[in-house]
Amino acid sequence: MDVPRKAIQIVEVAELVMVSLVCEDLAQNDEIAQLIRSVGPTAVIVGLLDGPQIASRWSARYASVLADDPGSSVLTLSSFGMVERSRPDGREASRVIALWKDPTTGIKEIPLEPGAHGVLLTVSFDRATRYAADRRWPVDNSTFASGVAVHQVHAADAGSPAQPVPPTAATMTLLETEELTILTAWAEGVSEAAAYAPDRVGELLAQARTGSAWRAELGLPDLSGRLADAIESLARVVGVVAAPAGTSLFNALITAADEDDLDENTLDGLVRHVLLSMLEERRTRQSTGPSAGS
Repeated sequence: MDVPRKAIQIVEVAELVMVSLVCEDLAQNDEIAQLIRSVGPTAVIVGLLDGPQIASRWSARYASVLADDPGSSVLTLSSFGMVERSRPDGREASRVIALWKDPTTGIKEIPLEPGAHGVLLTVSFDRATRYAADRRWPVDNSTFASGVAVHQVHAADAGSPAQPVPPTAATMTLLETEELTILTAWAEGVSEAAAYAPDRVGELLAQARTGSAWRAELGLPDLSGRLADAIESLARVVGVVAAPAGTSLFNALITAADEDDLDENTLDGLVRHVLLSMLEERRTRQSTGPSAGS
């Protein structure tokens, strides 16, 4: 039997970092656990084939470990069928299918109430303070997630009538998930450079292009053809923007990226919207501090 090497998928969008684990990955102190502590994800979602997710069981103890260090919010979730069939001696059956643990609000058991068909969890994201042990001042540049509301979902007794679906032409995915993640990271880098070092935006985009020497030095594969086209599109979007007198490059990029172009192709439109989302995210964060345009 071919046993592949362990792998973990990390989803990063701006300052939100999420990791998904299964079963014993939560409990084992192995290389996966060390990687999670190194990354310090905002949220860890754990799918379990387990019993009730109550505060006295093992999953809550290990969730508390990740909530303490590196300070992640942890959601453990188990199958209702297994939860319902878990009948320890001397204990009533439980309907607690999930458990939320974060560094701020503590542990919250999430049951599936009788008659409900699902649970909707509302999560709030807020600014968190990052501390360092090397005498640097604490800064509010990280994010934490807290569970703020649980809603029981009930299916309607009468179903909705089937709506006719108009035929559509088959479409091909522009970028795979990994490629879109890399494009988003470079777009975020452009927003950072435009805000704090606008004269280095061109240098940054040069490093993003295919054939850059640093990828070979780190043993990384070169860009795929589709991703290389997306990076070139990003360079074109940025390259045609010139900041008028008295206006920062950052603000000029937001104005340009927010304008729809009827002549642009689908890939250029995707790249422009990715750049706009990173610029707006940067502007939102700066609303609590000095503005990049000032």
